Amino acid sequence: MTKFLTKLTNLDKKISDPLVHKQVEEITRIDNYVQQGRPLPRAPRRLGLLPDEFENILVKTDAAKKEELTVMNNLLNNFRQYLSLKYGIWSVANLKTAKLIKEKLEVNSALEIMAGNAYWSKALAEVGINVISTDSLEWAKTSTTGAQPFYPVIDLPAQNAGQRYAKIDLIICSWSPNFGHSDLDAIQAWKKYNPSSHLLFIGEKNGATNSPAFWQRNHFIKNAALAEINQSFQSFDFINEQVFEIDNEL
Repeated sequence: MTKFLTKLTNLDKKISDPLVHKQVEEITRIDNYVQQGRPLPRAPRRLGLLPDEFENILVKTDAAKKEELTVMNNLLNNFRQYLSLKYGIWSVANLKTAKLIKEKLEVNSALEIMAGNAYWSKALAEVGINVISTDSLEWAKTSTTGAQPFYPVIDLPAQNAGQRYAKIDLIICSWSPNFGHSDLDAIQAWKKYNPSSHLLFIGEKNGATNSPAFWQRNHFIKNAALAEINQSFQSFDFINEQVFEIDNEL
């Protein structure tokens, strides 16, 4: 995994462009925080070059560097995959968004389900929320990324966690699997045991998160509070990652 950062740094020196260098600095900053087990102060800036940015850099550099610039752009666009393989995270937690969740939704206690390495639990706890983190830990059977969670994780499936921890202000899930129906089972448990709590899902609508049925069967809350939360949490690459709140009234 260290080859990713080494290759990025070496290409940065060869290409020698301010925009590319700024993105490499951002990646290094993110990696340093995650490596230390710390949530970022704010959401990452966008990574990856837009087509016009790519062409503008190419015009200013030697045409022979087109291949190197293409490799660099691919690395920038695959940083999320690097984080998932090395640290077991897909969503990069940040304290600004966590604080807004606490303040705008009036949250004092939270339950993270399907938590994986519980990076969002860490961020929520650092802004003063009493957090319980749970996961069935099935991912740990086939992956080494679960060896060092960011926050203590209790071995418990999502639907059982909702029943055990019924008195909670918030249930949150980041990047639920896009296969099976664990997301729908979690919603049913929420409606039965935690109907007055907020239920947030972090992911990409109709993308690589949650089952197709999840997006088809549920309604999502749209209000000023959620808009402000999402404004602080813009995805760092071209994946349209957002915070979604399930509407229990429909």
